Amino acid sequence: MLALSLSYLQVMPEFLDFVFPFGKQINERGFHFGGFRYRTRLADFERGLAVPELGWSGYDYKMCYNLKSVEQAKGGGEPWSIRQAAIHHSFDVKSGQSSWIVIKANQLLQDRIKSATGPRGLPKVCSFDGLDRAFASTLATHLVFCQWSGENWRWYIEFLEEQFQESTQRTLAPITRAPTSPLRSPDRPPPRQNLQYHARIDHATWPEVKQPPEPPPVSDPLPMEFHHSPDHTKDPPQTPDDLSRPAKMDCRQDFSFTDVQRTHHTEKNANSAMLILKSNISIFADIQRYYRTIVSFQGWPSELTDQCREDISRFEQDLFSIENEMRLQLSRIETLLQWIADRKSLLHGILDTQNTEANKSSTENMQRMTAEMHEIAVKTKQETISMRIITFVTLCFLPPTFISTLMSTDIVHFPDANAGPFESLFSLGALQLYLLISLPLVVVTLVGWYVFYLWEIRQKDRTAKPEEPNRYFPHDCFIWALDVHQFVVRSV
Repeated sequence: MLALSLSYLQVMPEFLDFVFPFGKQINERGFHFGGFRYRTRLADFERGLAVPELGWSGYDYKMCYNLKSVEQAKGGGEPWSIRQAAIHHSFDVKSGQSSWIVIKANQLLQDRIKSATGPRGLPKVCSFDGLDRAFASTLATHLVFCQWSGENWRWYIEFLEEQFQESTQRTLAPITRAPTSPLRSPDRPPPRQNLQYHARIDHATWPEVKQPPEPPPVSDPLPMEFHHSPDHTKDPPQTPDDLSRPAKMDCRQDFSFTDVQRTHHTEKNANSAMLILKSNISIFADIQRYYRTIVSFQGWPSELTDQCREDISRFEQDLFSIENEMRLQLSRIETLLQWIADRKSLLHGILDTQNTEANKSSTENMQRMTAEMHEIAVKTKQETISMRIITFVTLCFLPPTFISTLMSTDIVHFPDANAGPFESLFSLGALQLYLLISLPLVVVTLVGWYVFYLWEIRQKDRTAKPEEPNRYFPHDCFIWALDVHQFVVRSV
């Protein structure tokens, strides 16, 4: 149906460039595309298709463009949404026949056109008496679309500013604690905020005084703030001398990467709004330039130039007024983007400072843990040396203890009837037998312990490296024998 309608009205093919960005999209594709296209056929050699039954003489001009505006969104998500509209217009300069094609996602522009052309509508839009009035009606219709494209930008920019302040206001927390005037009464309401920019930064403000204040009574020479209060939790009032001192810095911040993401989202919306405003302003300039130069084209009716000169001038003035309003909002957007860039730098600086502090704290904790681990390792080493000494002494005394215990029984007995008094208390043969048995057992015990120790080490190495199962055989036997021989030599 759309292709049939476009073919019937002989729509410019360039109009499809403005139609394709419409539709549901996950990611925006071609949404920021904009422009102004036209085709003029006023001379005889440029004459187009003539259909008298439809009011087409073949001498006409056609144009198409797209505009964007911001509207309140319905449903969840963002409260504002940027909407686009594609417009195609043609006007026959002989018959005064005009056609309009407006593509938009809702019925807003359709309702406005119906209202403008209704009984209580705009006279310029609904007046078609003569060729000049038909031409003036097209100019008034253009203004309806242009006025729509310039609406709501003020409120949308204020919404972006509010989002920006909410996500980055905490970066100014250290400077928002500046002292206030002690002469300010606590019952006086705070000063009004700037509603245009939603500035939420508290600063030192003095109450507005329209007339000289009355002097305080003698019985109460000091303001309320200077009286002693039983509530010791409140900070003491500051004197005027303290007003020049810098506010205390509060380093307890709770910023996260989410704040940077929100700021980036606000910056993205602001950049998109700036691009759209520039595109609309450029299209306005193209429309003005086209209607300013079309009157000098060959084949343009001279009566239209004389009769519609005032209408064209008013159209340019109205369009210039809308353009100036857009330029003002564009300046606000540029200022907001500059604020966002500065605040993002501050956010990154705070995050870097937090990371530095966290790394410093982590490094201090690691140093403390390393010192504690070193102390534990030293104590463990000392205890290990002590246990080794105790184990070695125990191994040395274990065989003699066993032999002495055995010889103290009746199993081993050395009778000597002819022994003297001293010899009855001491037996040389028993001592020789004791040493002969004990010393070899001590050596065998130590050697056996050392061999078992080496065997355990070889088993651990073999388990750690299973790809070399025969690494220590038969070389291990030679190493063990050599170690045992050296240990015996040192022991003897």
